[in-house]
Amino acid sequence: MDKKLIEKLVAASGVKSGELVLVHFWGEDADIGIMHSIASTVAAMGASPVEMQQSRSINAQKFVDIKDGAFCEKYFSLISNFDAVIDIFSYRPVAPGETPKGFQADAYRKYMSNFFNVISKAKRFTQIRIPTEENAKESNLPYEEYRDRMLYAMDIDYDVLHKNCEKTVGELDKKAEITLVTGDNHKLYFDLTGRKWFIDAGDGDSPAGEVYIAPMEGKTKGNVFFKTLFAGCWGKFDDVLMTIEDGKIVSTNCDGMNERLSELDDASKTICELAFGQNPNISELCGYTVLDEKAKGTFHIGIGNNTMFGGENDVPFHMDYVGTGTIL
Repeated sequence: MDKKLIEKLVAASGVKSGELVLVHFWGEDADIGIMHSIASTVAAMGASPVEMQQSRSINAQKFVDIKDGAFCEKYFSLISNFDAVIDIFSYRPVAPGETPKGFQADAYRKYMSNFFNVISKAKRFTQIRIPTEENAKESNLPYEEYRDRMLYAMDIDYDVLHKNCEKTVGELDKKAEITLVTGDNHKLYFDLTGRKWFIDAGDGDSPAGEVYIAPMEGKTKGNVFFKTLFAGCWGKFDDVLMTIEDGKIVSTNCDGMNERLSELDDASKTICELAFGQNPNISELCGYTVLDEKAKGTFHIGIGNNTMFGGENDVPFHMDYVGTGTIL
């Protein structure tokens, strides 16, 4: 990532002069230069960066040696005062990777739970995926294609993106109900009463570009059609028609999807999100949700948790399904 792109990303995150910003890096020393570059850019904007690394190799040994009393209340109090967090990862966060004999997994999980509970309370929490070969593995794309798609999607005019997102929200915010039409006039009805639209134009998950809302749980109903449905690790399915009743997916016309959905409880099958992609540099679906859900002209519905954006469905699961359609 070159300097100009880093400057774009940091500015889009909303850094302001006088703020205290945690620059939090998931990765090894070989890639740590990106943390330093982002911290330098934060300082150049008049804010105070505090650098912190979460390395799998370092944590592996740390949580073999850890004793009672480590990472006490004083530690979490110390990191509770940041105005903003820029969370950078060169590989999947939290996952400890290969762990040595004696690794205290319970202590590690407790530490990570407490850590995220504290830093997630910052006014802004921005995540930036570095286009590394390790991150490319979760996309199922060849590394070169993954890298090029990610960099292109991030290298946009964020001021224009924000204005377009605000315009879209201005139009949607007038509606207490939305009817989404897909395929051969299949209609899905959402009740948005009392819920708020959110904008990700660079201060959320990178690549940026979506507006999203938590529809009323238990109220979504109807049918939604996906010409091609990418369902993460569940696989790819064609010509899928979902039926939603009382806010939950009750069936599809696809045996593979039905088998997977049967493994979930009702709360995890609850429609928890409605969103519309806004990123002009993502023009086609590739099967990688991080990119697909931001593609301009797409919608996505999510099932599972929505407590981070105004919903009440608190479950340890979230999956998005991206498609194309129109609002009636």
